[in-house]
Amino acid sequence: MKSNQIKQAFESIQADSDLADRVIDAAAGEPLHRKGHAKPLYVAVIGCLAGVLATGGVAYAVVNSSYFASAWGNHGNGESVTWTNGGSSGTKYTYTREFGDGIAPQSLEGAVQKVNLSVEGNGYTLDIHEMAIDENGCGAVTFTLSNPNGVNYYKPAAELGELVLYGEEEGGVSTPSMNFGEEWADTRCTIDKDTSSDTVINGTMYFASWNRDRDLRHAVTWNISWTEGKGEDAKVIEVSTPEFNVGAHVDTKELRSDDSPLEISPFSIQTHIDDLGYEAVDHKLTVSYKDGSEQIIEDDDAGAYNFYVSMARNSGENIWVPTRLINVDQVVSVTLEGTRCTSTGETQTEEPFTIVYS
Repeated sequence: MKSNQIKQAFESIQADSDLADRVIDAAAGEPLHRKGHAKPLYVAVIGCLAGVLATGGVAYAVVNSSYFASAWGNHGNGESVTWTNGGSSGTKYTYTREFGDGIAPQSLEGAVQKVNLSVEGNGYTLDIHEMAIDENGCGAVTFTLSNPNGVNYYKPAAELGELVLYGEEEGGVSTPSMNFGEEWADTRCTIDKDTSSDTVINGTMYFASWNRDRDLRHAVTWNISWTEGKGEDAKVIEVSTPEFNVGAHVDTKELRSDDSPLEISPFSIQTHIDDLGYEAVDHKLTVSYKDGSEQIIEDDDAGAYNFYVSMARNSGENIWVPTRLINVDQVVSVTLEGTRCTSTGETQTEEPFTIVYS
């Protein structure tokens, strides 16, 4: 979908419960359910599956941190946001995303790394503040994007917590991105509505590396880009921060189901299911705790999409970065439910599956 189509769609609607209707109509597509690049929320509901910290009933010391309050709080959205959209067939779909409260267990006190890097370009300044990253190559980084002449972002998208910018717009820059060495990370940026303005955007970038074994060996940079010129003379200019060498990575805990491993951390869940391939559709991902409570990260049937990033890697790995921190010490099991799809000639077969990791 071209950016001007998205802009036209957003400019023609109000930020209400029908926010995504005309975006869907402009894209002329039905919601799909395969994983891929984590697109902005209003685009994700077109092309893919688009709170309180679970404590397991156990009291523990918590981290009083502006980082966790910003990165793992609600970004000024309250406990949740709900949106409704419909495809070209006219069918309506309702989606909900729940947020955490930004409270972190004491075990994460040393996880936050101060970055304090910046880059300037096309009148904009991108300041990178703090980051936390796990052994899955996933996490979140806080940032500020500013321009004294105004930040060119789409306010209707921001009503759902998404920060969306386009570098091809005159006087604009692209949504900030992130690299591990030369390789880009899959990211999604949010906006803190309570502390942002037309000229200063405070936000969080959630990320997942495409290959943790490769990417975690490299320094990190953050980027902004924009387009200069028009037509055949147009060229994209990108500027990057100095490199940041990552220190400690938050540990992951391994759970298993037969020979299938899963790595879980407060920031992410990663599965390894080679025989599912890309034709598998994940319907539901649930974390179960010792006190009997559950944290629903994804439930396709209920329209619950409590994650920022959901992606599939070429190696058969699937990654989720949830909207609420996971209390790993209190996790009993993780359950993945879905449908395995196979094709033989013109015949397609669907087989439901349930995998329980403990």
